[in-house]
Amino acid sequence: MTSQEDPPAAITGRDAPPLSPAERRRIPKSVSWLLIILILVTVNIWHSSKDLLNIISQITEGDDIDNSKAMMEAQNNYLTEHETSEPSLQMQTHTMPANKTNASRNHSLPTNNINNTDNITAGTACEICQGDGRIFNPSIRLQNGYTCASIKQRTANEDDEHTCQAFQTLENLCCPTANWTHFWGKDNPECFHLTNICHAPNDGEWFYDRSVQYSSQNITEHQPTITYNQRSMHAGVGSDARIHFNVSSTTIYSGNMTECPYSHTPHHVVSQSAHNHMMLEFYVRQVMGLHPWMRDYPPESDQDVQMYVHTSARNSRLLDGHRLFMGVLPQNGKVNNFLSLVQGKETCECYQTLAFCGYTRTASEASNIQSRNYTFDMAAAITYKGEKSPDWCHDKAKNLDLTCTTYDDFRQDLMARYAREDSLLQHKIREYRRQTLSVAGLSPEEVDDVDEWKIVGLTDRKSRRIWLNIDDSVRACDGFRQQKVVCITVNVEKTASPEEQLLMHSSLDVFVGIHGSQLTQGIFLPRHGYILELLPWIPHWSWGAWAARTDSPTPLGIIFHNTNLNHLGYALDRDSVPLCRHVNKTDETDCFKAKLTRGRSFSYDQRNFEVDPDVVTTFISSMLLQNSTNCDSMKSRAAENDFVLYNAYCSRGVEDELSTEHYYK
Repeated sequence: MTSQEDPPAAITGRDAPPLSPAERRRIPKSVSWLLIILILVTVNIWHSSKDLLNIISQITEGDDIDNSKAMMEAQNNYLTEHETSEPSLQMQTHTMPANKTNASRNHSLPTNNINNTDNITAGTACEICQGDGRIFNPSIRLQNGYTCASIKQRTANEDDEHTCQAFQTLENLCCPTANWTHFWGKDNPECFHLTNICHAPNDGEWFYDRSVQYSSQNITEHQPTITYNQRSMHAGVGSDARIHFNVSSTTIYSGNMTECPYSHTPHHVVSQSAHNHMMLEFYVRQVMGLHPWMRDYPPESDQDVQMYVHTSARNSRLLDGHRLFMGVLPQNGKVNNFLSLVQGKETCECYQTLAFCGYTRTASEASNIQSRNYTFDMAAAITYKGEKSPDWCHDKAKNLDLTCTTYDDFRQDLMARYAREDSLLQHKIREYRRQTLSVAGLSPEEVDDVDEWKIVGLTDRKSRRIWLNIDDSVRACDGFRQQKVVCITVNVEKTASPEEQLLMHSSLDVFVGIHGSQLTQGIFLPRHGYILELLPWIPHWSWGAWAARTDSPTPLGIIFHNTNLNHLGYALDRDSVPLCRHVNKTDETDCFKAKLTRGRSFSYDQRNFEVDPDVVTTFISSMLLQNSTNCDSMKSRAAENDFVLYNAYCSRGVEDELSTEHYYK
């Protein structure tokens, strides 16, 4: 996978734009309530035709005003294609079969309607927001689904003057920021932060800027001594010795502070979790843990936050996949490796906030000249208010909640954010599909409409778990070209950027691969997309049975639970293992065990595999090319061909809505 320590070009839409009209008109957030009401009255008079109030009324009824119809149409096409909507714009309900509990995606919404906004006041507006007019709570939603966070985003980015004024009014009335709480604040046990901290050049020491915060008090007050404990939670993998971080409360900088400016980005956030060098673990343990904190306690502006990923395994790299999944978080789009913060800086730099998320802390009493000594160590995962990662949909007894929508909620937020940031995304996906079909040997005349074709992606790895005969399956697919089906190989190690990974996986209709992290990007497939997980052959005496389970989702497959994707599994057999074929059947077990103890070459996560091409062609003919989305039909076809249907996006009857069903073995 492509990876450099320097961040790649930001994904489209991430570059900081010129100040929008909203930003130039932004009312200071410290303004008093009385002044806010006076401003509202003034604006009301200015809009004598009550345009502003009509706009506010439209907003509270859920209408969205945008002069750029082409951009909105492009965005809506993408959201429709992926059956996702901007979570802050409309309420979504996850439809469940009759024997399951209905589950709403969003927080509970207030029931009061606003039909007449002529006499809107701070009190009534904040009643709409379910707030009391004093405490900022960005996760509380208006009647139509807007949150304070989304209102602030629209105020900052809206170019239409009337719409901007309406959102500005709602922001001032409902979302005061006097008591702004950052996600790394005192209520978040997953993060802790240091303020006004600086780093000397050339891998020099860390120190506090005493001139800013401590000039009139004890210089050591609120300045903890922090030490990072290098350790690895990965079996057989040492910690990354390149990571050094410690700051003493007593350190005094010997250089010239005028030559140590503050970063233009005020808040720098370092996050980590166990096993985060593996993409699935990173997705579930780290990003899904950070996301609700940053969603419910967002920064004032995305441009105010610089994110760093700390991959603690020895000499591990920051990959494009890391940056792709971090794209769901409100940040400036320049996700970097923690190494870039602690190594190689040639100039001194200070940070208003330096936060650490995903670490455990141990404290000890310090001497009289220090306030506190802390040692921080890596944590297993980032959790959210009692919700435990990575077992988001399991109870303490490891029982799966069949109605849990946590993974789907996160997927919807991730895809909606990319859609908002790039209004041409759906167009880019279609062009990527056209290019893919061309590379597969199809002429422009054969590809009149790219949407008529089905593209099947087969995962191609170059180390560990290599699909040895993948070309046989690609050639076998040629027999389906009359039905407009083509198979291609998908290798994330050959992509040039996070955006290319996004386009590549969003352009697929089917994603096939052995159990493992390379299937994590399958969450970007469009609605009704298929993920076929090939389950490794694991004898009863061997390690790793969870990777081949069929009675519930695998550790990989759980991320597709209750999504609008179809997730299937197929159990490979002994013939898929190209080891010990030279020995007698009675000696096979001893041969396998010897390879398991010497180099672990038999371990499912290390060994390469072969797949009978009939597995792929049978899936195409029995599942992909069948137009029926009837639940019973899908269940029957899967069972007849030895597929386990972990997650089916289907309908019970002709006129029934689509919902999710689970047919485990």
